[in-house]
Amino acid sequence: MWLVTRLLVIASLMVSQACMADWELAKEDSKRQILVYTRAAEQSDMREFRGEMRLQTTLSALVALIEDNKAGPEWIYHCRALEVIEQVSERERLFYMVTEAPWPVKDRDSVIYSVLTQTDDYSVHVDMQVRNDVFPANDDFIRITNMKGFWEFRPEGDGWVTVIYQVHADPAGGIPAWLANSMVVDSPYYTLKNMRKMVAKEPYVSSRLPHIRDIASGE
Repeated sequence: MWLVTRLLVIASLMVSQACMADWELAKEDSKRQILVYTRAAEQSDMREFRGEMRLQTTLSALVALIEDNKAGPEWIYHCRALEVIEQVSERERLFYMVTEAPWPVKDRDSVIYSVLTQTDDYSVHVDMQVRNDVFPANDDFIRITNMKGFWEFRPEGDGWVTVIYQVHADPAGGIPAWLANSMVVDSPYYTLKNMRKMVAKEPYVSSRLPHIRDIASGE
């Protein structure tokens, strides 16, 4: 039995390393337990990013924060506005987001469809992708028409959760290379850093959501 368990652990580590083989570590903050990786994306000059963070919190606190659209500009990097267009169901929604860009680059906007699922091991996954058929672009912004990503919250016991934030987006509109390269590192890093602070505050820290099963309570 000991041998079987050891082989399973080794196999799991090998799969994990294989999955991360094409990712390059771009930033590490050991104090806040944040790692940021980037990798080349197919048919795009814009790199994909993956941010990871470990913290002690609850799944409900994390989900309550990402579902609080009014708070978006307080913690999502360069988020200027975040509004829910339609709450399709308890776990599905359409939202509109405006992302600030430094002058003279024009601000971006996007319409995003998100779906939340929770697995038997309590992990929460929120898939996101742009929807280009909802309403026409606003002349004041450049519309992001190519974006796909996800949030993942993996409980690890003793109140610890691993947060994964992974996105590939093409901002379009001829964005300068220096800005594009900084965005794929700064966006996940500062978003996760701010998230750590926000989930420790009310109302998130005491949130209990009917559509989320928290591992501590088994609800």
